Amino acid sequence: MTLRTVVADRFHKQAPAVAAATSDRLHRIASQWTPAPPAELPADAFAAAIAGPPPRARVFNLDRRAWRGLLVIVLGAALIAGWMWWQGRPREVALAPEVIASGAAVPGAMSTPAAVSGQVVVHVIGAVNNPGLVDLPAGSRIADAITAVGGAKTAKALGSVNLARVLIDGEQIVVGAQAGAVTGSPIDANGVLNLNSATETDYESLPGVGPVLAARIMAWRTTNGVFRSIDELGEVTGIGPSILEQIRPLVRV
Repeated sequence: MTLRTVVADRFHKQAPAVAAATSDRLHRIASQWTPAPPAELPADAFAAAIAGPPPRARVFNLDRRAWRGLLVIVLGAALIAGWMWWQGRPREVALAPEVIASGAAVPGAMSTPAAVSGQVVVHVIGAVNNPGLVDLPAGSRIADAITAVGGAKTAKALGSVNLARVLIDGEQIVVGAQAGAVTGSPIDANGVLNLNSATETDYESLPGVGPVLAARIMAWRTTNGVFRSIDELGEVTGIGPSILEQIRPLVRV
């Protein structure tokens, strides 16, 4: 028997044992690198993990800073709601007194307690039967005042006044005088000029008034009747605020 035959025979005898040892070692090495299977969870635990925490826990599980912010929002909303309620509450409204008046307002005329109370007091003189003071309801006209003093002495005397004009509390009505004429001296003891009895020459003695402006004053008086206030001088063309203030302390009505 040759050496080759001896080696081959021994290899065939030991081959199964070597193969078995090698396979066992490979199994041990593979088992060390295989991860362990995960532990099985109960069915209710798996559902709870998917659903998350209960709703009550999610809403009220807030820290201190979150609670403060929530409190500020609630208080702000409460303040706004309270302010809107306060503004919209029913309130008592004070009604303004109703004032009924007729006729055009006279520039410069001031309201008096008598006029506000519904009465006017006027002084009627001239060609009337019973000259004097009369009390009339507010809104009355010159015709009513003349009737209250017994009427005019002549029909011609009524042409000197505007019977339809609304009365002004405290005014004087001259019946029967020529348009713009008032009896009495035009200059009183203090040197003050009466606008309603002055002549054109008297007007020229006033500061800032020349012949042309004096003629305009007389024309205004002829057209509108007597001056009822010094402020009515301002209606005369050419008399501005500056001239009016110079004239004011030197004239009267």
